[in-house]
Amino acid sequence: MAREISSVRIRRLLRLLTFLRRRGDSGAEIQDIIHHCEYTNRRALQDDIRLLRDEYRAEISYRRSTPRRYCLDYEGDFLLSLNLNEKDITALTAGLSMAEHFIPDMQDNCKALWDKIAEIIPEKLIAFGKWLADSATMQIPVSLVKPGIFDQIIHSIRTKQAIEITYTSPYGTREAKTHVISPYEIFFRAHSWYVIAGSESRVLMFKLARIQDINALPDEEFANPPDDYDNEALINSAWYIRTGELKYSMKLIIAEPMATIISETPRHLTQKITRLDANTIEMTANIPDLNEAAAWILSCSPYVKVIEPEELRQLVCDIAMKVITKNVPRENSQDTLKLK
Repeated sequence: MAREISSVRIRRLLRLLTFLRRRGDSGAEIQDIIHHCEYTNRRALQDDIRLLRDEYRAEISYRRSTPRRYCLDYEGDFLLSLNLNEKDITALTAGLSMAEHFIPDMQDNCKALWDKIAEIIPEKLIAFGKWLADSATMQIPVSLVKPGIFDQIIHSIRTKQAIEITYTSPYGTREAKTHVISPYEIFFRAHSWYVIAGSESRVLMFKLARIQDINALPDEEFANPPDDYDNEALINSAWYIRTGELKYSMKLIIAEPMATIISETPRHLTQKITRLDANTIEMTANIPDLNEAAAWILSCSPYVKVIEPEELRQLVCDIAMKVITKNVPRENSQDTLKLK
């Protein structure tokens, strides 16, 4: 356990960590650190670095190449000393409770952090933060991910290390297959975590819940993203989950009460809504995949009419016919059903 240190030194250590963090992989020269962190001499700086290494497990490397510099490789267990008000504490405890619900492999870490927080924060405020988080998350299911998979993906992203995954898709043959991937990003949507990765000269997406096994490939070259790769734009391109080029222009006419319900929640970065009259709206968007849009449209039935593209209109009809065929009442099973 770290020995007692003065508040003055804590502030100095925070300045040092912040300065090194901002310098990133390039590091900072000793004289720059002394100047910006207000050290009186080099020995005081060396003493602080030794304290961070020994007591807080920070990994601070010293590069002897000219000019000599220090680099922060890992911040260790050093915790910022902050003045928190009631809303800050609510946000902290609510966020921690949400992390425990949504992020695999974090339950033990969250429980340990709850114990630390409980020692310094009033129980009433903790309880309110937990209640707020439960109100938002208790009814949201999260796809199960095998233990260790989430952490290994995160590690691969941080270290830019290629990995081999064993992956089982519910589509096609449904057989387990191996893929060599270079993970770029992870994101959560529709109850599941996904990883975007380079694989076979393409940018693909894999659902973490379908990954059965992961093996590190330290000798495999990491495939960097293409020059035009924009993770935020790619993730936001999806109407539901599938990402990609926004190649379909969709136009819908939506009637009440669904018109108001849909207007309340933006779904897509290209979405535009125009009120046509008291009972209908026009909704347009550019989307990468028609199948997801068709499924969503049917979930809003019978209040949505597809204007374009024609392929989407036909797809909605085809799926609707399958639904009718599978669910028509037995006494009407011989009737001829037609869609207008």
